[in-house]
Amino acid sequence: MRLFGILLLVATPAFARQVVPDTLSPASPVEAALEGLTLDPEALEELAAWLDERLQDPLDLNTAPVGELARLPGLSPLLARQIVAHRRRGPFANVDELLRVEGFTPELLARIRPFVTVRSLLSPVRPSGYVLQRFDHVPAQADVRYPGPPLRLQTRLRLRYGRLETALTLESDPGEPFRWDPATRTYGFDHQAGFVAWRGSGWLEQFIVGDFSARFGAGLTLWSMPAIDSYQAAADAPLRQGSGLTPYSGTDEVRYFRGLALTLAPASALHLSLFGSRRWLDARLDTLEATLRAGVVSLPASGLHRTEAERSRKGVLRSDVLGGALTFEHARGQLGLVGYTTHFAHPLQPGDALYNRHAWRGRTAHALGAFGQFLLGRTLLSAEVGGTLGRPFGLVAALSGPMGRIARATLAVRHLPTRFVSLHGDPFDTRSGTPTGETGGYVGLELTPAPDWQLLAAVDQYRLPWPRYGQFWPTIGRTHWLRLTMRPRPWLETYLQVRHDRAEQRTAAPGPGASLLEATAPERYLSLRWHGTYAFSSTLRLEARLEHARRTRSEQRNTGWLFYQGVRWLPRPWLQLDARLTFFDSDTALLLYAPEPGLRYSMALAALSDRGQRTLLRLQLRPFSRLLLQLRHTTTLEETPTRNIRRTWQFLLLWQMG
Repeated sequence: MRLFGILLLVATPAFARQVVPDTLSPASPVEAALEGLTLDPEALEELAAWLDERLQDPLDLNTAPVGELARLPGLSPLLARQIVAHRRRGPFANVDELLRVEGFTPELLARIRPFVTVRSLLSPVRPSGYVLQRFDHVPAQADVRYPGPPLRLQTRLRLRYGRLETALTLESDPGEPFRWDPATRTYGFDHQAGFVAWRGSGWLEQFIVGDFSARFGAGLTLWSMPAIDSYQAAADAPLRQGSGLTPYSGTDEVRYFRGLALTLAPASALHLSLFGSRRWLDARLDTLEATLRAGVVSLPASGLHRTEAERSRKGVLRSDVLGGALTFEHARGQLGLVGYTTHFAHPLQPGDALYNRHAWRGRTAHALGAFGQFLLGRTLLSAEVGGTLGRPFGLVAALSGPMGRIARATLAVRHLPTRFVSLHGDPFDTRSGTPTGETGGYVGLELTPAPDWQLLAAVDQYRLPWPRYGQFWPTIGRTHWLRLTMRPRPWLETYLQVRHDRAEQRTAAPGPGASLLEATAPERYLSLRWHGTYAFSSTLRLEARLEHARRTRSEQRNTGWLFYQGVRWLPRPWLQLDARLTFFDSDTALLLYAPEPGLRYSMALAALSDRGQRTLLRLQLRPFSRLLLQLRHTTTLEETPTRNIRRTWQFLLLWQMG
């Protein structure tokens, strides 16, 4: 069966009947944009939901701000700036005029076309939105310690009419009880997020009541939501363009604000953003010996409240944040200041472990940053300096631009001193979430020697001046990443990818007698991947991936391989079927990741280890233009002595308006 699938993918291009269109289904552009971007599921879901909403409500090329344009897949801050500069000379008449912007290619236009539009001034105002209900049954997460059923329940509501928009998301994870407990701020569902927002056109640009995110500059000082740091972007990976204050109604239960936010425009080029937030965070409290009062030992970020211990930590720490940003916008650049004050009801007092030596301690933190982005001819210069007052400031900077007609390169540096702290920042670095001490340099290259060939390469060299969790000494590391993509035919695409990481990790070394001493040993990780997609026609598409991974630490070596064959079939415009068969064989200590077709407004990522196989079936029905039904089933068989079998059932109902 596996051999037959490979032969179908490789040997049948000659029998293709027609060129596949840009999009095979409404979900295809989103899945293609997110494939392999990151291993952070919250970041995947937040971006997937935003892109899916843009399918229904595309960005207007003549009015969308730079920060919104830069969120589109494949659209770098450099190209976003060039779009704004181009429309200053005259509005876009249609989407195809993007090809007049320097750096745009037909392939990039096809990739972002579903998410953008050009609206007429006389376009009628119509209400739009959706109602979504999702059920996940995960028997593997049934546990006597969990009072709730092994079900994930999710309800989403979003409505928009003209300049007014509102949204609400309710969710409970498997094992969490469905209960009404105001003492822990639980009202039926474990997680609630939503907002009411108004977007203006005069001096009051935006007003948000409820939940929102804040992204400014390059993310060093204030970037509340998870960022997509992926070497697969190569020349665009370290580039950031903040979108300012934006409404939030996602499922990430940690990285957002709740309160009031507004954006003022006292002048056409001047924007003032102000916000105030009060949230009750999950925290582990303990009595401090010095004061005999409660202090915060750690801030759990899982968002899970299943066991008695997890529920006892829910919403016990009040966090107040007041902040704002002042930005000066120009067609060819941006200058800005951003700052905030964070106050906790109980002091942060992390443990005495070595990696916590320079962590922030206390009740109140003040942060300040300055950022800028400038379009210098065909080159983009981006930089930000900032951090927490009383601690050393950090610096991130990047220079990106074309090198002749066939190449584009980016050079980026970051310097976060040992005692650097940014409680709500998330710049480009090797750590997901709150940054700590790190110094590094990055070089990314995009080379297109021919229309059907593309080479992407990246090298990231870094140094950690103070040990992190799992380390004993300051360490250095380096990542090499390379991808060669070939499109010999419009219906055939394949790529080869190599990634090699070198880092240092904590280990135990023999000491005097039978003792063991803590030491640092080099760790190497190598990944080799082949991926191919082939379309027989507009109704049938195949994809396959073969991947090998190896990790070497001290004298221990872990290896693994993964192969999958997938098919997408659209026998009718209202019917779509996705099927995939995955084989994997890996040491238990080495996880292999495979992106999978998920449900609407989400992205699935399977983490696999041991030896076994995984099957996936997804059925999508659209009996009416406004109604979407999805059913997804997975079975994972691990060929262990006990033959571990895990199954999941997922169902989604979506009613779209407008």
